[in-house]
Amino acid sequence: MNKTEIRRILQEKRNELESMLRSKVISRFIALKGTINFKTQNGAIRFFRYEKRKCKYLKKEDKKEITDLCTKHYVTRLKDAASKELEQINSCLEILDDGDGSDVDKTYGELPDCIKENTSPSIFTDEGYARRWQEESFNTRWDMKNRIHETPGGDKVRSKSEWMIACLLTQAGIPYRYEAELDLDLGFYIYPDFTVLNKRTRKEYIWEHFGKMDDPKYVKESFMPKMRDYYAAGYLPGEKLLMTFESEGHPFNITQAKQLIKQFLT
Repeated sequence: MNKTEIRRILQEKRNELESMLRSKVISRFIALKGTINFKTQNGAIRFFRYEKRKCKYLKKEDKKEITDLCTKHYVTRLKDAASKELEQINSCLEILDDGDGSDVDKTYGELPDCIKENTSPSIFTDEGYARRWQEESFNTRWDMKNRIHETPGGDKVRSKSEWMIACLLTQAGIPYRYEAELDLDLGFYIYPDFTVLNKRTRKEYIWEHFGKMDDPKYVKESFMPKMRDYYAAGYLPGEKLLMTFESEGHPFNITQAKQLIKQFLT
């Protein structure tokens, strides 16, 4: 995990804490008068309300007041803990933003060209690992005639939707291989639309786009056999397998594709 990823996670947590601290619900409970206390007498818990040195015993019929004051007790401590954590996160972000040029993922890029020519990025960095993964050779389908849409990375894919997926992956900095040969240990090879890599976790996923879901023949002869083979080989949706769909009435959804990238690949 590099500094950019750490910063992103901390910023997300900071936004979550700031939203919590601005919550009107928390403010409403904290504004309640009085505090709650309790004592155990003869095995029974008795609640008391304290305000300005006055103590009031809360009976069973005071259930709402008990609930409100217990919630106030909780959110008061929650607010203190959130404020302390937010202070710690801001301190960490200040340190990360105070760049000193030592980010390991930038080190290779800052080397003189003559040095780069005689070395390679460390396999221990995310970018170095991804670069080596991307440069590895792989077998692909022999049939190239329908690859007519050229992607920003120079690959050619078979459909406009696949072209859009390739563009989204490139934009997000996600390494991918198009129609790379995959052995499912079922006695034959298949060629998924995309094999993609999460650089941070170094986990590979298969991304299949099913583009004719309103065509019964396509569903029967393409979608169902692929799903049978993937399940048999342990490629389950959300674990090793990512999927997008479209039909004539429901075109490719870019927002959903971006959600897959954010959830599984970044």
